Amino acid sequence: MSMTDSAQNIAICNESLGLLGAEEITVGATTEQNHIYCTTFFDDARDEILVAHKWNFAKKRAFAIQTTDPLFGYDNAYTPPSDYLKIVQIEEEPDAEFEVENALILTDEGAAPSDWADETAYLVGEYITNDDVTFVCIAAHTSGDTDDEPGVGAETATYWTSQSGDFSILKVEYIYQHTTFSTWPIYAKQCLVLNLARMLSSPIKQDETVSLNLQAMLWGSKKVIGYLDTARSIDGMEGGAIRIKTASWLKARRTGRS
Repeated sequence: MSMTDSAQNIAICNESLGLLGAEEITVGATTEQNHIYCTTFFDDARDEILVAHKWNFAKKRAFAIQTTDPLFGYDNAYTPPSDYLKIVQIEEEPDAEFEVENALILTDEGAAPSDWADETAYLVGEYITNDDVTFVCIAAHTSGDTDDEPGVGAETATYWTSQSGDFSILKVEYIYQHTTFSTWPIYAKQCLVLNLARMLSSPIKQDETVSLNLQAMLWGSKKVIGYLDTARSIDGMEGGAIRIKTASWLKARRTGRS
């Protein structure tokens, strides 16, 4: 199904077309030229906005599983979650070092999953180890004695999927490909509207000036504060206290001790 086959997506497209003074589109009218343009640019316009900031509404937490060992530089390489667009941090540590290379997370971090245990609550996406094999939970449940034991119990296939080996896992916080616009805040939607209009301006208006003006409205310029900066500021107001770390050298200068 095309990304422009839903009423919400069409509404966003029409806001963008309105900024260009272009004719609106309707659901299902896939042969209309403006509909074709919107279908072409919609996904890229959305994803570009999503990766432009650590949006609170588009963050997720999950485990990444070890894929291989890099030739050099880092100890481990992990496969990110399938819906990720940008990795924010790993292991719940802002200072944890990692790189994303060839769609893998390279790092020295990570740990073996916990051993499976009975009378324990497991969530979807949680990893465990049983008999030196790693399993991922595919249905939330509280473990019993034997029926749902990974790789052994009669209900293994209901609750667990084997990873066919013994692997490390990595805690990952990331921006995901958020496509449910009913849960996007208005300031993020407006960023998408501007970005889509910017992309549509070249084929529809065929005027570079229009594209550059929309780019400045969104991303800013020497004379203009872009709306994206405003949206980032609004998004940053949502959350708890910010932890401030003091560098050891600065602390030493203040106290006179190393």
